[in-house]
Amino acid sequence: MVNRDVSEEEAAAMHAKYVAPYMPNLSSRCIKAISCLYTATPDSEFVIDFHSQSERIIIASPCSGHGFKHSAAIGEVLAELVANGRSRFDFSAFSLGRFS
Repeated sequence: MVNRDVSEEEAAAMHAKYVAPYMPNLSSRCIKAISCLYTATPDSEFVIDFHSQSERIIIASPCSGHGFKHSAAIGEVLAELVANGRSRFDFSAFSLGRFS
């Protein structure tokens, strides 16, 4: 189970890092805080690769909202991989091999 409570310390840290530097006159008083879950790889990049045991399986993890912003390009790469077995784009930076 995931703890979705946002502590006063977490709220203060978020304000100090992301709000105060840009809006110094804005109060640090937190009226409401909501947490959300998202997927992320250890290096915070995508995964796009063929399964190590089958070229018929493509593993793609665009990772939540960050991936949504790039969904058109990721979709194009995946469509080319499915249709042609390869893509005209170099997606080697997103291989599973980078974690070994």
